[in-house]
Order: sequence, then structure tokens, then C-alpha cells
Amino acid sequence: MEQKGMEICQNSLLKLKAQLDHRPQQRKPGDEGSTVTPIIEQLLETLNFGHLDRIPLFKVNSNPNRKTDIACRYPDAAGNRFFTQQQDPLLLVEIKATKCQLSPDHKDYWETLRQLKEQLLGSRSTSTQFGLISNGWVLQLFRRHDKIIHPITPILELESDAVEHLAERLLNIIQSPRKGTIIGVYNNKGGIGKTTITTNLGIVLAQQGKKVLLVDFDPNQADLTHLFEFQAVEGHVWNFLKGDCPLNTVIKQYSQNQGKNKVKLDVIPAEGKFLELSDLRISQDIRLEYLRKQLVEAARDYDYILVDMPPNWRWFSQAGVLASDVLLVPANHIDRLSLQNLEELVIKFLPQIEEWRAEINDSPVSLLPLVLNRYQRTEAQARNCKSFLDKIISQNPQWKETFTHFFYTGNTWMGMGTKWLELPYLVEICRSPLESPRFVPAPLKYKKAKQAYESLIREVFTDV
Repeated sequence: MEQKGMEICQNSLLKLKAQLDHRPQQRKPGDEGSTVTPIIEQLLETLNFGHLDRIPLFKVNSNPNRKTDIACRYPDAAGNRFFTQQQDPLLLVEIKATKCQLSPDHKDYWETLRQLKEQLLGSRSTSTQFGLISNGWVLQLFRRHDKIIHPITPILELESDAVEHLAERLLNIIQSPRKGTIIGVYNNKGGIGKTTITTNLGIVLAQQGKKVLLVDFDPNQADLTHLFEFQAVEGHVWNFLKGDCPLNTVIKQYSQNQGKNKVKLDVIPAEGKFLELSDLRISQDIRLEYLRKQLVEAARDYDYILVDMPPNWRWFSQAGVLASDVLLVPANHIDRLSLQNLEELVIKFLPQIEEWRAEINDSPVSLLPLVLNRYQRTEAQARNCKSFLDKIISQNPQWKETFTHFFYTGNTWMGMGTKWLELPYLVEICRSPLESPRFVPAPLKYKKAKQAYESLIREVFTDV
């Protein structure tokens, strides 16, 4: 529900600054009600959520114990107030004590995020687009799109001298929600099936009625472009990234009849011009964040944008990861290097991206659960894979929480007390590209292939 044109409430801002200046300096457990809640309520007033636009302890589903600390919604087009209607919240707030450590390297953060996600996915939260967590000293805003929940701000400090800018930033985000999510598909290892996953995932999402854009950002291999037998118009993608030509000049449309229906999606093909230039030369004309800027704008019209990237850490992969809201990282359970690269991604690459995103006043990239592609289930292979992943965790104790929630939040029981996500090995997917003169993605031909990706979508993306 967009409420464009509002400005922060200056009277409430002055009161908020005073509250922040007079906060108890000693952080304590159990002070959510006495210290943190008044600060957050004043912040919400500053964002123009009045008393009739907020409901404390809002029930997010039929379970009476599942309540969010504060739910908010602006008046609807007819002027109906949230407190009167008691439905369709826009924003949910999870409040923690000042002693709670809201930092990704601490378990408090992940437990708070787990609680927020549970609330955002409640049966009475289907309209909710945003979630906020705070301990009265820091806060972070999250965006919900279908089942994907990702940060839309970094962790921001609540200080009186900076809170006006913080409030303006939050209000701007809440007033102008975008439609879609940008998903980067990346592993610093070739041959893992990134292009296949990008293609099949996009096709099944399109089958479910989602508007999908695929981006081939690997000009060296251009596998996605070749699969669909597209050719880019030379120079157009270059100009699109610079903002010199509109999105529709670089898009090719793929469509395939399926019974009485037609499955359609859009593709930005790879462009050969990039092959003639070094990374240094490209970066002189096209900054890393240009792809992010263009795709965020495109996400106002698409439900899902999937970016296929090269298996390295050079300009195109860096720009692709920087452009993403979330990363879908495939690996193979018997490919040591594809698993080993997960360590470098989390410890080296993502912190680098976070620094670059901070420079452009943007949020961190979030990791979707690890996907084991071409998975052939045997107890021995599962045990070996888990042992390898556990070793990565044990060798990096400062990253324990991040790795644990990355590796083991899937839907498939391994028989060892943990879960992970898998896409099974299917010969139908492997042979599909060569079966007919014109490429037809496997989910359009084979029930097993479609079901495999539907399972992944139900777990990570949407229940549809």
C-alpha cells in the first residue's frame, strides 16, 4: 500500500531525539517494555504511523502465542484505519531488550530473525511487505516478497544526531515498495549447473504466473543466451547498463505453448562487445553498481529477476552479486571444490560486496539456503558432505551462525538431525537441451523435472 508524498513528522522526531539522548546507557535484559518499546513507538510516530495505525501484540495466525510486538498500516484508499479493521498489516516489528546483540555474528540476531520470519509468513500477514527488528540501539528493516525475506537496509544505529536521516530512509522505502526480487545464481566453480538452474527455475516460476526476467551476465560462455538461441544487439546491453537506452531495447522474449497456455519469460542476452575489453576498460565506463541500479528499476515490473554469472570473481561476477537482493548458491555434494568455494564466498566475497553496497547506501546481500544440485541420495555421500560442511563451520567459529543458517535450513532430512535443499539428478534435465531442434526446457516436457523445481520453489520462494 503506497503512501507517496508523506514526510516524517517533525514533532515526533524531536521527541524521538530526546528519548534517544536520555536512554539508559547500561544495556539490560528484559527492558523491552520499559526502554525499547517507547523508542520504537516514537519512531513509528515519526514515520506517520499514528495510534490508530498501530496494533500491539497483533496475532499473525490462529495460534494465540504467535504475536508480533507491533503491527502497522497506513489508512487505506477509503480512509479505513488499521486499528478498526484489524487486518492487512504493512509492517511488523520485533522488539528485543537492549542487551540483545543484533549482529550477524551472534545467535541473538538469527533467533530474532527466525521469529520475524515466522511472523511475516503468518496466515494473517499475507499483505505484509516489511519487518523491523530493534533493540533500541540499532535496527534493521527487512522486505518480504512471497516467502523470501531479505534485509533492505544494513544494521543502522539509532543515534539522535543521525535519526532524522534514518527515518527519512525508512519512510522512503516503505512508501515506494517494488514488485520483484533480484536473485543472483553464483558459485565460483564451473560445471555446477548454474545456467540450468537459472533457466528451469525461471520457467517454472513463469508457469506459475510470475513475470520473470533472466539475465545472462556471463559474456564469455553465454550459455543461457545460446540455449535460447538469442543474439544480443551489439552495444545495447552496454548502453543499457550506462542508462543510455531503455530496458525494452535489450530484452528478447521466449515463449512456448503448453496445452492451452503459453509460458513466457524475458531474457537479456549476453553481449559479445564485452569480450573485446578488459575488466579495467569496462570498469572505466561502467561502474559495478550500474547493473544494480538498472535491475532495481526493472524489479518494479517483474516478479523475479534471475542473474546467471560466470564462475570466477572478476568484474561480471562482482557486478552480478552486487546487483542481487539474494544469492542462490548451487553446489554438488560430491564436488569438493564447489563446497570449498562456499567458505571463500562467505568470508571474503560477501564482506567485500557489503562494503561496496554500503558506499552506495544499500543493504547487504542475503544468502538463500544452499542448494545441492544433481543430488543422488546415499547415506555415505550425505555423511561425507555434511562432514565437509561441518569442517568449514568448525574452522571459522566467528562465522558459525552465518554458515549454519546457510548450509542447514533446507527441507530434506539427511538422517543426521539436519536439513538441506536438494535438486535431484534427473537424466531428463541432462538430455533436454539436445532432444529437439529448438530448445525446450525440461520442466515444460517432463513431470519429474517440473516437480523438482516446484519443490524448491515451495521451500524458498512461494507456496503457489
